[in-house]
Amino acid sequence: MESISTRTYQQVVQSAVKYLEKLELNTYIAERLLLDRLDWTKTDFIRHLNHTMEESVYLQYLDDLNEFIKGKPLQYIVGKEWFYDYALKVTQDTLIPRPETEELVHRALSHLNKVAEDKPLRILDIGTGSGAIAITMKKERPQDEVTATDISEKALEVAIENAGTHQVEIRFLKGDLLEPVSLETFDCIISNPPYIGYDEKDLMDSSVLQYEPHTALFAENHGLSLYERLAYELPFHLKTDGCLFMEIGFQQGEKLKSLYQQAFPDKEVSIEKDINGLDRMLIVK
Repeated sequence: MESISTRTYQQVVQSAVKYLEKLELNTYIAERLLLDRLDWTKTDFIRHLNHTMEESVYLQYLDDLNEFIKGKPLQYIVGKEWFYDYALKVTQDTLIPRPETEELVHRALSHLNKVAEDKPLRILDIGTGSGAIAITMKKERPQDEVTATDISEKALEVAIENAGTHQVEIRFLKGDLLEPVSLETFDCIISNPPYIGYDEKDLMDSSVLQYEPHTALFAENHGLSLYERLAYELPFHLKTDGCLFMEIGFQQGEKLKSLYQQAFPDKEVSIEKDINGLDRMLIVK
């Protein structure tokens, strides 16, 4: 890395890129660590390329870089992740929002905008975590009434903070799955429940296992147990003309399609693929 007396932002980041290359790690991290830590845009960075980096910024950057090299996810280092172009606080009490979930939200929004346009709807996000799904739905369709549940009090604290940051009114309820809304019905229910089987641990990235909350990742019966519970309960909470969007494991499509077709015999049940061509979404409408 550059010496403290002469370093510019460009020189420091370039040195970090070379270092990450040697270690065969993602080099885009070098720039993103700096931008997310400083709340900068790419334009901000370009404007500062030839500016001398302050010592406090430099030392923080080195700490962040070393944490990443040790295996800590970038999102937990800087405390944020981007979802649908919204910056969200994340902690180790919340799952890191992922692009596959953005695809799920995009499908749901496209459907609702087609069938309901400006009509106010009741939306439920089960297992909200950082609040990514609920906040995005409310930002994109402000006329809707959005409710979000989670069993983790610490996760809900993060979600409530994120909702405040983005100035959206969402009803957050603590409890297991549909328990907090036992007598309510909704026009659209969305969920990204834990769907990884404990037998799949050996296939997972070590940083995910070490840092992300296992209660948000793993479920019994090869990852199917929560879907089985929900298949029984959801018909009592989805309105007659309502829709359901759920993220699933890439090997679960066939089983879950059959299960949910039985749960919703009068609706169309489909399994949709993600951008990588893997089964990733269960859609009932």
